[in-house]
Amino acid sequence: MVIKMRHDKKEKIDIVLKYLPSIFTSLAEKDTDSLCEIRLRADRPVALVFSGRTDYITKSGRLTGFYSSDLFSFSRTEIEEIFIRLCGYSVHSLTDNIADGFITLDGGIRIGVYGTAVVRDGKITSVRNVEGLNIRIPAEYKGCALPIYNRLFRGRMTNTVICGAPMSGKTTVLRDLCRLISDEEHKKITVIDERCEMSGYDLGINTDVLKNYPKAQGIGIAVRTLSPDAVICDEIGSVKEAEELCTLVNCGVKFIVTMHCSELYELKRRPQFNLLSEAGATEACVFLNEKDFTVKKILMNRS
Repeated sequence: MVIKMRHDKKEKIDIVLKYLPSIFTSLAEKDTDSLCEIRLRADRPVALVFSGRTDYITKSGRLTGFYSSDLFSFSRTEIEEIFIRLCGYSVHSLTDNIADGFITLDGGIRIGVYGTAVVRDGKITSVRNVEGLNIRIPAEYKGCALPIYNRLFRGRMTNTVICGAPMSGKTTVLRDLCRLISDEEHKKITVIDERCEMSGYDLGINTDVLKNYPKAQGIGIAVRTLSPDAVICDEIGSVKEAEELCTLVNCGVKFIVTMHCSELYELKRRPQFNLLSEAGATEACVFLNEKDFTVKKILMNRS
């Protein structure tokens, strides 16, 4: 059974509203359980992305599903002001995260940031003239990972890659799976929480969380110092991270990770997955349906 945590979602929205102008105040009084994103784009209407629909805010503060000249928008200057508030008036201290395209608020609320990139030696070092913010509203759905837990982790441990398109609920499922394995199997879990999106949730009584650690380094530190039964990472995106996972497996430690893709043929195009596969490290691949946290299929490595 999936237990939908409505109060948790409201708490996240309340955190976000502290940084936004009063025109958003009405959101605190509405049923926003299905709100996924608040998208702020300079000189374009504010968009509220719900599960299955997109609404806009009128200049009087009402929500509407229709596009018109009466919709509320922010100027570039106003977007910059909101961005600075979200950074706690300390943009410089978050330069590395901003260069990677995001900042994170308390409670695992990730905010996508874009504007004009400053590039040095082929690498983005900062972002100036911020023009857009994508505020993602996370939620806790206890029980959403039960199908995966029952198939792959009840009474055993399985090296697993959880796959899905953006907004399919990979991180939400990963949190719940961590909690189940930690509490029900009494396994020692280490979470490498590079973007601080896993923290602030119930991850289980036997879970250690390394916040802000780069994944590749965090994996090595976990093995050397925390003796985990399994390491959990969200969004494995580089070959270096995959190499560390192979080292992890060679030390007798299991892994559970996520990757962006919706089908097996897309997954096989990713060099980090191919490295894991060629090393014989991947035992199961889970594919999620879009936007509802449910399992589309589970593929087992029979070799």
